[in-house]
Amino acid sequence: MAGTGLLPPLFERLASSESDGAREFDRQDLLDSVYTELGRLFNTRRGPRTLTSPPSVIDYGIADWSALQQQRSDDRRRLARDIREAVTHFEPRLLLGEVQVNPLPEQPQRLSIRLLGELRSSQQHWPVAFVIEPGNEGLEVRHERLD
Repeated sequence: MAGTGLLPPLFERLASSESDGAREFDRQDLLDSVYTELGRLFNTRRGPRTLTSPPSVIDYGIADWSALQQQRSDDRRRLARDIREAVTHFEPRLLLGEVQVNPLPEQPQRLSIRLLGELRSSQQHWPVAFVIEPGNEGLEVRHERLD
């Protein structure tokens, strides 16, 4: 599969060994990188309000939603807006189409979040879905393949 024409993000280039070189990302590399960043983003809590405009690194993360009532549609919509804002600002390689926030059927006080959109790289776009649900060590991200 051909590369996307993109280099890995700076942090990933700094963390890689010299033997990895400055190779281009392919589609799987891009997916893995976005997957990792979503895990960081969803497991980082920020204050209740964005402090800077546009958001900066001190605004990184998702506002604490533990006080929201998962059964209330207004609270779920508010969380979806917060998620959309955070992903738009901090993971621009994921072009969000839809953010679904739903109570888990077996555990109505816990939420399942599904992000539908496209991975984008230069001129290429691929459909993608990520599911974020509570796990043993915080929120866990899972990728669903759409193609």
